[in-house]
Amino acid sequence: MGKLFIEDTAIGRMGSVITTGTGATTGSFYAVQFITDCTPTAFTLADGTGTYTGVTYKAGTIVYGDITAVTVASGETFIAYKK
Repeated sequence: MGKLFIEDTAIGRMGSVITTGTGATTGSFYAVQFITDCTPTAFTLADGTGTYTGVTYKAGTIVYGDITAVTVASGETFIAYKK
């Protein structure tokens, strides 16, 4: 894997995944931006402590961390930014 420079890690530069509705989004992400109000049924942060699932994140909220999985309900939308 090549060395990343600051300009390579700008939001969206490494790609992103937009998800609407149910089904797990998995991978290696550094941020999740909620487009609609979302209450994830699964939200895994490798470096996080506490409970991230069952919390309602308002539209526009961004959560940063070593994110590996997010699942939301039907009609909810978020963007996961790849590492």
